[in-house]
Amino acid sequence: MSTISAVLVSLLICVAAAALEGLFAGKNVKAFPESLRKPQFSPPIWAWAIIGVFYYATCFIILFRILRYDDNFSIRYIAFALLLVVMAVNAFRSFVFFRRQNLFYSFVLSIFYAPAALALFVCLYQFDYVVAYAEIPYLLYLIYALIWGYNLVKLNRK
Repeated sequence: MSTISAVLVSLLICVAAAALEGLFAGKNVKAFPESLRKPQFSPPIWAWAIIGVFYYATCFIILFRILRYDDNFSIRYIAFALLLVVMAVNAFRSFVFFRRQNLFYSFVLSIFYAPAALALFVCLYQFDYVVAYAEIPYLLYLIYALIWGYNLVKLNRK
């Protein structure tokens, strides 16, 4: 795929995923989190927006590199599918967290998509170790997010 096409497709996928996440989250994304008891190591609300920007920037870079890869290597298609799964589950998790306000199921979804993100890293490493390394900050963030999510559930049990 040409560079311009790869940029456009990657951008389109990221914008669509972000729009879906926003649609699933709903209009009032501040009220519910502010009503919760949060772990001491919780970032402020504005920091979550920055985390989201880095998440979508990482997704964009990964998508671009996958689409620009010339070889007809089947692991590339698996990596593409895994990234789409991660992005879709992340968007759906916003629905469960913000609209359904179910902390436990939101945490469970995070547990299930963390292995998909790790499998994505393994696939990427097979054909483009540079972009695989670009995913490492996100994988480290997922460890934090799982610990944070677990503590959030624990602090807000009814």
